[in-house]
Amino acid sequence: MNTIVRQELKSKLTGTLISGSVTAVFMFLIYYKGWASIFAGLCIGATSYFGIATYIELIARKYLRKTNLILLLVLNSLANVLIIFISAWVFVGIFYLGGTFSILLENFSNLFSSYFLIGLLFGLFLSIVFTFYGIVGTLIGKNTLGKLFIGMYRTPVETDRVFMFLDIKSSTSIAEKTGHLKFLSLVNDFFYDIAEPVRKTKGEIYKYVGDEAIITWKTNHAITNANCIRCFYLIEDEIAKRSEDYLSKYGIVPEFKAGLHGGLSVTGELGYTRREIAYMGDVLNTTARIEEACKTYGRHLLISEHLVKQIVLPDGYKAVEVGMVRLRGKEKEMRLLAVERENKPPEH
Repeated sequence: MNTIVRQELKSKLTGTLISGSVTAVFMFLIYYKGWASIFAGLCIGATSYFGIATYIELIARKYLRKTNLILLLVLNSLANVLIIFISAWVFVGIFYLGGTFSILLENFSNLFSSYFLIGLLFGLFLSIVFTFYGIVGTLIGKNTLGKLFIGMYRTPVETDRVFMFLDIKSSTSIAEKTGHLKFLSLVNDFFYDIAEPVRKTKGEIYKYVGDEAIITWKTNHAITNANCIRCFYLIEDEIAKRSEDYLSKYGIVPEFKAGLHGGLSVTGELGYTRREIAYMGDVLNTTARIEEACKTYGRHLLISEHLVKQIVLPDGYKAVEVGMVRLRGKEKEMRLLAVERENKPPEH
């Protein structure tokens, strides 16, 4: 089992346990104060969470990613309610009716009893709240949304983070070949496709600057299992997997390069009518210059010595010395390394 899969399973297990526990408490307090409510709640909450997570993974992210937001909210809420309804029907039948589902099948009015409707409305409410939060989170970033709500960075603070500047190669010539309208569509498709690898490696997309994406991690998340490096190659695999789609739509498969660096940045809230969490500091300027150096040295991924020393490279990856480099606008030289994948792909 590869590292990314383990991280995904751990995340889903945590969510399943939380969902089951909350539902068990709800059913114990609202319905029947006994073990039947606890077991039924655990099973309903866990199954609903797993079912909704599966729906998002297999359907929403693949087929609904470009659906307008209102329709997406409606479709996701309906799907979530259906999953919750089926889970509740099955486990209420098991734990409250001793498995005699015929009682529910013979008299469908039981499905509209006050007790059942209370549970369904509770599930609908949670579904709409989390679906809306998820949709808004895709607009400004889930991590950013939470931080804005609690005002975490009203006062600027120093944070230790890793940044990746990811840029599409030869964007000017691609735009000339495809036309500006098609090029914007290509860039948008590319940004859609990098989102899942970023999420899987515990990163977040900080912002888009033209055809460039700035990705960031908390340092401990970035260096754990070499997540920041794995992210680049997961993106490479994702673009390769969709190469035929890119060729049919645009006549080209986008190539990209990236620079990685980490250190202290100043993090704070900016703006009023359009607020955002902003990162500033030399670490960002340096990362941008490292990404620029990819073209000079003919590399796809360059990483600073400062960062690579903190990472244990997994099997199938190697760091190749580039040397001491004087980056544009910098007085002191910096040692850079190129990280390459020896066997393609080591995990997929």
